This record gives sequence, C-alpha cells and structure tokens, in this order.
Amino acid sequence: MFGQAERVLELSRFTTAPGKGGDSKVFAFTSGKGGTGKTFLSLNIAHALSKQYKILFIDLDQNLSNANIMFNEIPEKTIFDFFSGKNLLGETIIEYEPNLHFIFGDSGRLSYPRVKSESIIYFFNQLQKVYSEYDFIFIDTGSGATEEIFSILTKVDINIIVTTPEPTAVMDGYVMLKLLNAHNYKGKKTVLVNKCSNEDEGKTAFSNLTTAAGHFLNEKLNLLGTITFDQAVGETIMAQKPILKHSPLSAVCLQIMSVSENLYEFAHMANIQQS
Repeated sequence: MFGQAERVLELSRFTTAPGKGGDSKVFAFTSGKGGTGKTFLSLNIAHALSKQYKILFIDLDQNLSNANIMFNEIPEKTIFDFFSGKNLLGETIIEYEPNLHFIFGDSGRLSYPRVKSESIIYFFNQLQKVYSEYDFIFIDTGSGATEEIFSILTKVDINIIVTTPEPTAVMDGYVMLKLLNAHNYKGKKTVLVNKCSNEDEGKTAFSNLTTAAGHFLNEKLNLLGTITFDQAVGETIMAQKPILKHSPLSAVCLQIMSVSENLYEFAHMANIQQS
C-alpha cells in the first residue's frame, strides 16, 4: 500500500489536466438520498487533486450547505449573494489554498430565493467566464431528485453518483441514473460507493447497481472506487480539516487519493473519446 507521499507522487505523473487538453472538466457529485458522505468525498477529492491541478469547488446544496463548516471557513460571500443578485459569480470565489478555490453555499436563510431553471442557466453562463482558469470544476449538489437538481446535473460533463451498500441507497442511485436518462443527459456517468465494510461489499453494491442499469436502462456503468468505513473520517470532520492534512496515512485518505487518480483518468478518457 502506498504511503501519503508516494500517492502525491503518483498523481504527479499525469502531465496534462483535462482543462488544459480537453473539455470534460465540470463534475457534479450527486446522490439520491442524504447521508451518503457526498460532500465529504467531493471536498477531499478536490483537495487531493489540488496538489497538482487548479480546482474550483462550488457548493450548490441550496440553503443546506456545509462544505464551509467541514473546512472551517466563514465566507464573506456565498452562492446566495449570486442567486439573490448581489454579486456576479466570479465575485463570490474564495481562495482556500492557491490551487483550491471555493464558492461556498449558505444555510438556513428564510429569504433564500427559489433557484429556478432560468437561474441555473444564468449560473452556467457566468461559470463560463471563469472556466478557463481551472483544470477541474466540482459542483456539490443537494440530495434528491428535484427539477432544480436535474437542471444542474444535465449541464455538467460528468456526473458522479455517490451511493452506499445499503439497498435503499443503491436503489436511489439507480433512480438517479434512470432520471438522468429521462432528462436526455448526454454526458458521462460514474459511481462511487462509500461507507463500505470492505472492498468486496462495495463491489457487490456496484454489481447490483450495474446489473439493474444494464437490464432496465441498457447502460454499462463505470466504478470510480470504493471507500471503506474509517474512524479517521469522523475525526477529520470534527477537526474541520481536509483528511490529507489531518490523517494523511489513514486507509480512507489513501483510498481518496486513489479515487482522485481514477477520476483524472476517467475524465482524460472522456476527452480522448470526444476528440
């Protein structure tokens, strides 16, 4: 098993990021239900990739966001300021580290505007203004299957479906795939299985999901990776730090580094197929 330093070096062998040589660089992390660990994973994958590439992370979990809490940030401006018309999208970007920038979400506002499809279109138009500045753009969506969420999911290059081995979570993952097809989504999809007792349990959950997708949707899925239960996750969340800083030698940190590699390769292959 690689140590943390070796994992960072492994990432460095890739010399051309998708944002510099192709088009597939906007990713959405989504899930059919809450509690899958979607935000924790997306945040820490973004942080891992930022050791080599420039990342913009956008928290679009409308009015229930917590990315800033996990990384112990108190933003002066949030996505609320954009959707309420106070600021342009680029004016809400915050530098966490030189290669990792954020547009944080907001939580618990009684005055939070309803984000309609027209607002999402405007959001993506504004995103184009900063698109060239980043190698990867991560969007963390809310959980569920609302029209507002699918307004986001259908406009990104790659959707990452985060699920767990629980049968209900696997079914919810299948529903998200089915609805993406129903919304005529033309981008790529991949699956990330979190909270596994072991790797085999994660692969079994993926097998169940891909069997259903193949039978009912005629779709072959890609497994981005599996993440096992680890005490370091809770400790890292309590410490409000990226896992690469708090527990760099933990098993889950090494798995996140591996998933980061897989994500790069998946996006790279998508770019090759487009060219």
